[in-house]
Amino acid sequence: MSLGSLAFLIYEGCRNIWRNGLMSLAALGTVTVSLTILGASGLSAYCIHEIALRQPQKLNEIDVFLQVTTPRDTSVEVEERVKALPNVKSVTLITREEAWEETQAGQPALKETAIANPLPDALRVEAADVGSMDAMTARLRDPAMFPEVNWVNASNTEVRSLLALAHVIRVLGGTISFGLFTATLFIVYNTVRLTVFARRREIRIMQLVGATPRFIRFPLLMEGLFYGIAGAGIACGLLWLGAREISRFVRQLHSPLLADVTVRLSPIEFASGLIAIGALIGFIGSYLAARRFLRQK
Repeated sequence: MSLGSLAFLIYEGCRNIWRNGLMSLAALGTVTVSLTILGASGLSAYCIHEIALRQPQKLNEIDVFLQVTTPRDTSVEVEERVKALPNVKSVTLITREEAWEETQAGQPALKETAIANPLPDALRVEAADVGSMDAMTARLRDPAMFPEVNWVNASNTEVRSLLALAHVIRVLGGTISFGLFTATLFIVYNTVRLTVFARRREIRIMQLVGATPRFIRFPLLMEGLFYGIAGAGIACGLLWLGAREISRFVRQLHSPLLADVTVRLSPIEFASGLIAIGALIGFIGSYLAARRFLRQK
C-alpha cells in the first residue's frame, strides 16, 4: 500500500466519522461510558485488593511469652534461638520490667498498689513473610524446641481471612472487568456494523470497481480505533476527576486500615493501560464487524 493510498484511507475514515456525526457521537458516548465503568471497576478492585493485601503486613508480629520463672540469661538465649529460625525478620526482647512499666503507665491505679510484677519476659517476633506465620507459630509452640515458652499470641486467623479476601477481590474484579470488556467490545461491534450497513451501497460500488477487502476495511478500522482511543481518553479524564475527589474524602477519614497503604499503579500507567484497552476493543470490534459484512458480500 502506497503512502498516497494510506493518506486517502485515513482521510476517508476521518470523513466518515464527521459525516455520520450523530451516530459517531452516540457511539463515542456509549464507548466512553462503558470504558469509564470498566476503568472505575478495575481501579476500585485494584485499590481494594491492595488495601486487603497490605493489611497482613501489619499483622506479621508474633508475641511470645516465656515462663515467669525464666532467668534473664535464658530469655536472651531464647531470643538468639528464635532469630535463627527461618523467615524471621527481627526479634525484640521485652523484659518483664519494661512490660510492667508500660502496663502501669496505661493503668495509673496500679502504681498505688503493692502488687508484685506478675509479667514474664516476652519476645516480639516479626515475620519476614506473612505466609510463613503458621509454620513459625507451630515451631514456637513446640515444647520440644522451646520449653521456656508459656504462650504464643499470633494473628494467623486474621491473616488467613485477609489473604482470602484479597483473593476473592482479585477473582471478582477480574470477572467483572472481563464482562465489561466483552460488553464494550459488543457495543463497538454493533456500532461499526450500523456504519457499514448505512454505507452498504458505497461499499458495493467499491467492490465492483475492484477495491480489495483490505482497502475497504481500513477506514472502518480507523473508525473503531477512534471510538476506542477517544472514548478511553475521555474516560481517563472523568476517572481522574472522580479519583481526586474520592482521595480527598478518604484522606479525611484517617482510617487505620488505610495508613501506610500506597497504590503502586501510577496515573500514567493506568491511563496508558485504559487507552490500550480502548484501542484493542475498537480494533477488534470494527475488524469483526467489517469482516462479517464483507464475507456476506
